Order: sequence, then C-alpha cells, then structure tokens
Amino acid sequence: MRPIPKIKLYGANGCHKTHYYQLVLDEIGLPYDFLDVEANEDHAEELRGLYENRKLNFPTITIGKKKLRNPYKEDLIKWINKLIPQQLTLIHKKDNHKFTLDINGEEAKVEYVVKEGKMYLIHSEVPYLLRGRGIGKELVLKTFEKLTEEGYKAVAVCSYIKAVKNRDPYWKDIIE
Repeated sequence: MRPIPKIKLYGANGCHKTHYYQLVLDEIGLPYDFLDVEANEDHAEELRGLYENRKLNFPTITIGKKKLRNPYKEDLIKWINKLIPQQLTLIHKKDNHKFTLDINGEEAKVEYVVKEGKMYLIHSEVPYLLRGRGIGKELVLKTFEKLTEEGYKAVAVCSYIKAVKNRDPYWKDIIE
C-alpha cells in the first residue's frame, strides 16, 4: 500500500471520548499514534502547540497537517476519505465502462472502451473541489491494480493516465 499521512490521536486514557475515537480508528483499520497528554508532558506540549490558546483541547485527531477537534464520526470519515484516498474502494462498473471512487458522494472516475480484447483508458476525472489531494493518482493506480487483477490488458490513452503510468516503473511495462 502507498504511504498514508500520519494520524495522531491526542487524548487521555481515562477519557471516554478518547476511547471512542480509538474504537473508531481501530474499526476503520488505519494505523495511528495515541498520545496520552495527561501521562506524557511532551505529548501535552505538542498538543498545546496546535492551538493558539495553548490549551489541552483533547481529544484532537491530526491527519497529516489537518487538525480535527472532537469531530463527529461522520466528519472524521469524510476527512479520512479526502486525505487518505488509499482507503477508498474502487468499483468497476462494467455496464458503464468505468472505474469509480466514491468520495463523500462525489465520483472520481476512469472511463474506458474495449477494443480487440484490450481496455483503452480514455478519460480520468476528479470532481473539481477534490483536486490537488492525490485522488487522481490514487484512482489511476487503483484502476491499474483492478484491471490487471481482472485479467485485462490496457492501453493508456488519456494524457494524465499516461503520465501516472510513465512515472511508475512498475506500471510502465504493464500498461501500454
């Protein structure tokens, strides 16, 4: 799996909300660091540094540089989907000739046509508000994995798909 942003959970062992977020993150299956701000002064100081008021606002979850203070589970999942597209499941919609990632109700897609036993990857698209987060690259790499898993030979036609293929030595020789 490709690298994911570091996730940190700042909280305290005796805090029921901290325990709740541990269960949520464990259920999602993402690795995270639990930093007990009551038991470790270095962790407490790190948390204070995240806030202008320098208070111990816990629980706080950071995903890379994104800071979430006591989020609702649904909001946490939305941010995970935006910031960690590796977690998303690619769907192959054969009837519509496309591979899709659902990101909080928005669809990123790779469209294709099949000719002479090969899948021609003709178009890729990420919703405008989700661009610049690595979702397009993740979409294309997941598409490559899925189509080879399903036994297809593929040709990159779309310029972006070609660029992703050419930047990765593994796929450079597998996708035409």
